[in-house]
Amino acid sequence: MHIEEKYNFKKFIIEILGTITGAFIMAFGISEFLLPNQLSSGGISGIATITYYLLNIPMGTMILIINLPLFIFAFYKIGKVFFVKSIIGTISLSYFIDLLDTLEPLTNDKFLACIYGGIIIGLRNSDYTKI
Repeated sequence: MHIEEKYNFKKFIIEILGTITGAFIMAFGISEFLLPNQLSSGGISGIATITYYLLNIPMGTMILIINLPLFIFAFYKIGKVFFVKSIIGTISLSYFIDLLDTLEPLTNDKFLACIYGGIIIGLRNSDYTKI
């Protein structure tokens, strides 16, 4: 393996670990604060939250189902590397949400849950590749 290939592989692994870490942080914020207090985040996870309460479908499973057409688009239009990172991030988020959903919520106050959940979900946007 050449030096440049080793660097690219190392960079890819660091990015994947950052993606998994970010997915865990987001899942924690959703599962411990937003979901038990019937609050919704935005985007795909927000739609999954709504179906969780209307149809009683596990949120992690619904995130995977909704993202399926997006995965197909990403594979053909954006590239294989982005596709792999997207799959890993989405599967990690789905798994962590369903895993953490079994824990007791940290607060039942909707206002505090909104504040804490928003802060924690916002933390996942940090760039872990710079560490």
